[in-house]
Amino acid sequence: MAHPKKRKSKSKTRQRRNSQKIELINLYKDKLSKQFHVYHRGILIDQTIYYKGRVFILKKD
Repeated sequence: MAHPKKRKSKSKTRQRRNSQKIELINLYKDKLSKQFHVYHRGILIDQTIYYKGRVFILKKD
C-alpha cells in the first residue's frame, strides 16, 4: 500500500493547493440573441440552435 515516506508540512500542502486556481471562462456575446455563452458552443433559444451569430439547427416539431 502506498504511503508517503516523510510527512508534508501544512505550509507545503497549502502551497500545492493554492497553485490550483480556477480558470476564467471566455464568454462570447451572440450577434442575434444578444446573450453571453462559451466560445465554440451553440446556444439554444426557442428550440433553435445558434452558432457564430447564425442559425445552426432549426428544430421543427
